[in-house]
Amino acid sequence: LLEMLPWVVIASIAAIGNAGVPMGCYFLTSAFLVGFDVRLELMGLILPLYSLFDMVETALNVWSDSCVTAITDKELKATAPILDCAEPSKSG
Repeated sequence: LLEMLPWVVIASIAAIGNAGVPMGCYFLTSAFLVGFDVRLELMGLILPLYSLFDMVETALNVWSDSCVTAITDKELKATAPILDCAEPSKSG
């Protein structure tokens, strides 16, 4: 169990930085399988299913980013002062 702790930490850090890379987890997983001395041919069994999971994961990521952007835009519009750019400045 203590032997797996560094792998869990490395995988967690790599997964955070890997979110925006298409099929990035697939390549990350292959690197970890090689590190665990697992045959890389097993990735051929995972690839057809992983493509479906990756598409859903990407759609959820884009949707959540859009939601956060919409909420931020709404909040900023509610608190930001409205400037009228049509009025000429009084300084010049």
